[in-house]
Amino acid sequence: MTLGGAVKRLRENLLGVSQERFALASKISKRALSQLEVDSGNPTLATLDSVFKKFGLIISLAHLNPVDLNSAAAKKSNAGFDIPTVTPARPPSPFPNEPIEGR
Repeated sequence: MTLGGAVKRLRENLLGVSQERFALASKISKRALSQLEVDSGNPTLATLDSVFKKFGLIISLAHLNPVDLNSAAAKKSNAGFDIPTVTPARPPSPFPNEPIEGR
């Protein structure tokens, strides 16, 4: 389900109100709500926040747990969007005056 589809379903099934009434209560334009519900336009975070507050929800960013992060990396890699790997830093030399190869 898309974000817009979720908004429409929540508005209709949970609240049972028209777009016009919901837009007024959310302090956004009916056009903004209509575009959101059909996944067009480019809603601002303020618009999304106004809409989801009416359902008792908030918009937030969250860290993925390692399992989800690895799954996302695998999906990106399979889709041709390889995620660059990070090479761990070389540990400090136990002999600080000894030249390091490549320097």
